[in-house]
Amino acid sequence: MTMKAYTKTNKWLIPSKQTLLTRTLQSAFLALSVTGYALAQQTGAEPVKPEQKGKPDAPATVDAQEDKSKATTGAKPAVLPTVVVKDTGKVGGYVTTHTVSGTKTDTPLTEIPQSISIINRRELDMRGVHLNFTEALRYVPGVVVDQFGFNGTGFEYIGMRGFNVQTTGNFRDNLSQQGTGLYFGAFITDPYALERVDVLRGPTSVMFGRGDAGGIVNRITKLPSATPIREVELQYGNFDRKRIAADFGLVNADGTLMFRLVTSALDTDTQVRFPNTNGDQAEIRRFYIAPSLTWRPSDRTSITVFGDILNNRSGAGTFYVATPDGRPTSTLLGDPGFTRYSTDQASISYKIEHHFNETFTGRQNFRFMRQDGRFSDINPVGFVPGTSILDRMAFSTNERLDQTALDTHLQARVNTGPVNHTMLVGIDWTRTNASLKYLAGFGTPSIDVLNPVYFQPIATPDFVAADGTQKIDQVGFYVQDQLKYQNWVLTLSGRHDRVSNSTTELVAGTAFMNKDSAYTGRAGLTYLFSSGVAPYVSYSQSFLPQPGLDRSNAGRPFDATRASQYEVGIKYQPPGTRNLITLALFDLTKTNVLVPDLRVGGLVTATGEIRSRGAEVEARTEIYRGLNFIGAFTYSDVKVTESFDGFAGKMPVRVPNLITSGWLDYSLGALNISWLKGFGIGGGVRYVGRVYNDDANTSITPSFTLFDAVLRYDHGPWRFFINANNIFNEKYYSASSGGNFFRGTERSVIGTLKLNF
Repeated sequence: MTMKAYTKTNKWLIPSKQTLLTRTLQSAFLALSVTGYALAQQTGAEPVKPEQKGKPDAPATVDAQEDKSKATTGAKPAVLPTVVVKDTGKVGGYVTTHTVSGTKTDTPLTEIPQSISIINRRELDMRGVHLNFTEALRYVPGVVVDQFGFNGTGFEYIGMRGFNVQTTGNFRDNLSQQGTGLYFGAFITDPYALERVDVLRGPTSVMFGRGDAGGIVNRITKLPSATPIREVELQYGNFDRKRIAADFGLVNADGTLMFRLVTSALDTDTQVRFPNTNGDQAEIRRFYIAPSLTWRPSDRTSITVFGDILNNRSGAGTFYVATPDGRPTSTLLGDPGFTRYSTDQASISYKIEHHFNETFTGRQNFRFMRQDGRFSDINPVGFVPGTSILDRMAFSTNERLDQTALDTHLQARVNTGPVNHTMLVGIDWTRTNASLKYLAGFGTPSIDVLNPVYFQPIATPDFVAADGTQKIDQVGFYVQDQLKYQNWVLTLSGRHDRVSNSTTELVAGTAFMNKDSAYTGRAGLTYLFSSGVAPYVSYSQSFLPQPGLDRSNAGRPFDATRASQYEVGIKYQPPGTRNLITLALFDLTKTNVLVPDLRVGGLVTATGEIRSRGAEVEARTEIYRGLNFIGAFTYSDVKVTESFDGFAGKMPVRVPNLITSGWLDYSLGALNISWLKGFGIGGGVRYVGRVYNDDANTSITPSFTLFDAVLRYDHGPWRFFINANNIFNEKYYSASSGGNFFRGTERSVIGTLKLNF
């Protein structure tokens, strides 16, 4: 019996494991040099007139980064929404009412004809989101994370509405960071860096260009605040987790200069244990630092320059191999003396916003990011017939990923008779440069999956199996008009993209240039009832160039993927409350979907077409004072509708058709019992339905249910949390594929002490 597995994200089509292979990167890129001054933006809110300051037109739970009423410092009135105000968490609740992620303008969620969820900083702290970014999305409808079990490498595996958006839906501060390497390159995020997370479900290309069918996840960075910030955080937990973090912000006397420094360091063992090694565990080491500076030369202009550096080291490969007859084992495919997963990345960004007058506002965002990776691991080759001995092949990669993104737009607020317009016209440009050298090693020692021996001598791979580069340039021009007439809101958007893709592969001796272009659009209509009910209907499209080579088509670049979606829904936000309830029904079709084709050696090819239909419900409510609830429900029917391999009518792998979750927390001080003042408790439950492990839908991984809990205490400047995830230590697999099993995340119990002074 022969077993082979192939990496799902392997754009260069090299036989490999079917999930995340770790990284070892040693790159000395770092130099945050700042020159330039240009017009950038993140929030997209309209200018605030001086007489509007403090206008109570938004509930207290609006995320502080968008809370116009708080941005006052010294003698300067804070009239620029780009100033970031720290959310102290005192306002309570998990409801954020406005966002710029859906339209690039500051718009109430109830007026956007799209399903959107926002996870604010208060929720991230309450649920103890510290290790992996994907933890932030565990209670969001339409989203599935951890499809490959526990992840110690930092890779952010995310599925939305049935589609993988790990890289294609990766956005930060309204700019794409979805650069995809030729093997595993993908930008990662430290959760402590974020003010909040915006999740937009469904096609979003019309405003962001490189959005995919399932949607995007927009990470909003902590930036300078008009309120001084002094925060230190210490953490300890099981697996000997040790973490320290700090967040400091300064502002000068007249509020024209603001500085912020965010940093964190992590040192932890993991649940990844190598058998027969006296408990040897894979470790994670991470360091993050992010300085930022805002200058406000006038009340009409704001300039922010910011950058960050992230280093991640891990030996946490999580590929548990099966026996020849398919039974799972505790044997890891890699070797603790060889397996290394590392990521070094850095970025430099700026954003400027200028209000020309009460009508026109100009903005520009810019970012350059670089990631260097060097990954070493071991692939399965096949079992020696009649034995449990598995032949293996070591490999290593050197990979670099650069991305430059620039977005410039002009906003106008005008009236034409009884119709109010918020109009936007803009142009954006993204360039991704990726390079890869893949080295294979021969003579790698075999391993007995029933009695493994580790720390075997493994020679450094030296056979060049792939060596190439790829450059993708995309330029998009977009327009939008949000028309408001009485209780009606009509959103119309259009976009044109031009893409060029040049690829060279030195080993194969090939070079290709591919050009493409597309028009995409969005139309949505919302009606705002005075009761807070807002039904809507929308149609949207997406267009996404796909990096990599189609070896089944003479090594040419992949064609761009396209998608279209119909969505209807209802949003309900009772006036004056901290409640937001949403219901969405969608019908989404995507073409040119990339999947590995095991019939031709694991080469990534396009299946043709996949259709996703379903329903999503989300509730973020304050049931009564001190009692907050988050509920999410997702039902999806995802099918391959066109396929060359006979799998039409089948469900794609690792896509659950049912996901539901609920989180409830209570501030015990609301009981007015003196000794309970400052205490709080909370808990959550997460259910993920069964998934198919193969394209033929013959193998199933069962559903699982997990429970989380938190106990907290606040006293003056001190805050203390004890977070327990998977509190009953449920043993489960998230998926199985190609002879590999992916174990779910085990119980974690983490104590966090936070001081704000």
